[in-house]
Amino acid sequence: MQPDTPAVQVFLTRPAGRNGTVPERLTAAGLNVHEVPALELRPIPVADTAPGPGAYDVIVFVSRYAVQRYLQWQFERAATDSSWPVSTFAATVGASSAQALIDSGLVPSPCIVHPPADTPAQDSEALLAELNCRGIEPRRVLIVRGTQGREWLAEALAQRGAQIDFLPVYERVPAHWPQHLASSLVEALRSPELSVFLLTSSEGVRAMARRLEDLGVLAHWADAGFVALHERIGATLQSVLASQSDTGVRRLKLCMPDDDSIVEAIHAVARQAAKP
Repeated sequence: MQPDTPAVQVFLTRPAGRNGTVPERLTAAGLNVHEVPALELRPIPVADTAPGPGAYDVIVFVSRYAVQRYLQWQFERAATDSSWPVSTFAATVGASSAQALIDSGLVPSPCIVHPPADTPAQDSEALLAELNCRGIEPRRVLIVRGTQGREWLAEALAQRGAQIDFLPVYERVPAHWPQHLASSLVEALRSPELSVFLLTSSEGVRAMARRLEDLGVLAHWADAGFVALHERIGATLQSVLASQSDTGVRRLKLCMPDDDSIVEAIHAVARQAAKP
């Protein structure tokens, strides 16, 4: 950022504790950063009768939190042998979720499958392509997720003859905002052109829109700048705001989900905001 850049308000809408190094790096660059989660993640009980990893050829984890919840459940319930079966692949859409598997020390590296970190879009399509590239043709697949998600991937695998099971291990609910965060949003959207929002899920976009409507500032949201982690999230935003703006969302940048890409994209949108 240039020294004379006006102060830009950045709103990170991921669930609490999931913004990595992004807040500190943006703050150090002179941006005003607010962590305002659109959703919060709440664990839900997992039945003891749910099959273990050995019952599947591939287990797909939809997020880092899905990895953490499943491994905690699986290896806390294991009475004796808690080793991961070498015949079961642990698959993730993103490199961040794969890193959670690596960091756990519980899943052998050869069992971990994910699209390369430099893949232009880390999504279900990229994971399916990676499975194809490795010649992995699963017959039984478990998708560990929240109460919903990755329906396209499930359908694509089912069309190839796989049996698909879902294991919900958490739920997403609208996050509670303290009064000072709600006030910060209302104040920032008085000058929406100087605001940038990081959007990380379509469900989060819809939850954010409902909260902003309750606060009476949804009509100003379309004039803000946005960074989205996937084109589907951007499409959801455009759809949500279609009734609020004749021109639609004007400043939207897509980026990869790693911290470096997010910081770079937010800076790019913030520079647009700072132009006279």
